[in-house]
Amino acid sequence: MSKYKIVGFISIILILVTSVLTGCSSNSSKEVSSNELVTIEFWHNYDAGSGQVDILDKLINEFETENKDIKVKHVYLEWEALKNNVVTGAATGSLPDVLRGDIAFVPQFQSLNVLEEMGALSDYIDVASEVLEAPNSTAKMGDKYYAIAANTNTKILFYNKSILKKTTAQVPKTLDEVWDTAQKVSDSKTIGMVEPWTGIWNVGPYIWSEGGDVLAPDYSTADGYINSPVAVKVIQKLADLYKEKALAGPSMDPGAVGDSDGWASGLYALQLDGPWREKSNIEAGVDYGAIPLPAGSKGSISVLGGEDFMMFKTSDDAHKKAAWKFIKFMTGKHAQVEMAKVGQMPVNKEALTDSEAIKAIPLLPVFSEALQTAKARPVTPKWSEMENIIATKVAEAITGKKEVQKALDEAAAEIDKLIKESN
Repeated sequence: MSKYKIVGFISIILILVTSVLTGCSSNSSKEVSSNELVTIEFWHNYDAGSGQVDILDKLINEFETENKDIKVKHVYLEWEALKNNVVTGAATGSLPDVLRGDIAFVPQFQSLNVLEEMGALSDYIDVASEVLEAPNSTAKMGDKYYAIAANTNTKILFYNKSILKKTTAQVPKTLDEVWDTAQKVSDSKTIGMVEPWTGIWNVGPYIWSEGGDVLAPDYSTADGYINSPVAVKVIQKLADLYKEKALAGPSMDPGAVGDSDGWASGLYALQLDGPWREKSNIEAGVDYGAIPLPAGSKGSISVLGGEDFMMFKTSDDAHKKAAWKFIKFMTGKHAQVEMAKVGQMPVNKEALTDSEAIKAIPLLPVFSEALQTAKARPVTPKWSEMENIIATKVAEAITGKKEVQKALDEAAAEIDKLIKESN
């Protein structure tokens, strides 16, 4: 902001003007009288290209019509910018009143001591009871809630019906049958399975479904978990598939065909993926089917994704009250159904069974079933760095650059070093 020399009555005027600009986040520390308009700033990364921002504008207009004393100023930021701006704002005090961000942001931001403890709000428990428990578990650090679920997603098994029919392969009913099917349908024109990345977002469901894990329950160590016999067995199976050209993915082979292009061309037969795969396949005219991840020895445990709504300590009481009212509106059935129409999977329990939501996301009942047992990745501040380590080491193991046990032992050692540095 430019600096000006302020003298005499000009100084008084500027002070008075500043006192009424309470809608900006940088002024949130100022008190607002109950009869003034409160402007809350809302940071998000809703996708304009999918029509999500248009629906957001519509919902904000409805909210403001119902709440004449509140105005919502929304600001779009890319995923990385959302994170970086909060990190910067933790030092400068320039933060929004509401943020909708990745579930992984909650532990990162809480470690910066900027998040409002939303679980302490008088009606938080009542509002949280209206959303799915599993997605809302991502808002919890220790025994306190610092957010509330905004939308969710998980991954289910998509399969190309034409490929399975042509090869007489059956839709797999167990995780072992998934591997067998991937091998059976693979030939010079078909690759049985695609995994675009090798982080826990991709390989975690297989490890969890076989009874393994990534970190100790208290997040104190990775040793004995990411490099456990169960994890080694799962990654070895993926390595075997890759060697037999029954598994592909850009993070394993930079020259591999991307998953969307591969589905559209009929190259890939199986993929564990989220609701965006449904939309992409419909647009490409793929004859596909989808089921929850077939169970391993310990069940069907997919991975949990999505975003949460967060509030910040820098807001004053008036802005916090207005922010919470807006969040409650956005987690209500109406707003959740409207967002489902543009691809956002609801967390509101009533919205999940709403006919309009299911019409917009036909596989919503399948995803809802998978959500019942889905598991969140570790809720710890260093998780992004940890997952990148795992992705690198798993890729090395799958492609045969390193023996599987050695690669996962290295992952455990590097993660434990991060944990030690954080303590």
